[in-house]
Amino acid sequence: MNQQLQQTIQALSGGVAGVDAQTAVSNVTSWHGTLDGVPGAESVTSMLAQLKSALEGGDLAGAAAMLPDLGSETSKLASAAPAEDQEGLRQLGSALGGK
Repeated sequence: MNQQLQQTIQALSGGVAGVDAQTAVSNVTSWHGTLDGVPGAESVTSMLAQLKSALEGGDLAGAAAMLPDLGSETSKLASAAPAEDQEGLRQLGSALGGK
């Protein structure tokens, strides 16, 4: 599993409420850069841009409301990801979805 994915899963291990907004913005920005232009990831990158905007605007409730859909889309990407990242993406999708 790649390091970025490991770090994100670790950051969410205590639940999304345990991640401060500044750290979340940094993580979202990083993922947006990683996934920008990746075939099949367009909906995720769009959601990440919306999530970043909500976080930067202080709309934490709005940001939280986006997470289940982002988690679902992240889980969908798992099957097209490199084999070593598939399980991590499923874990991340579940964590974002609150499962």
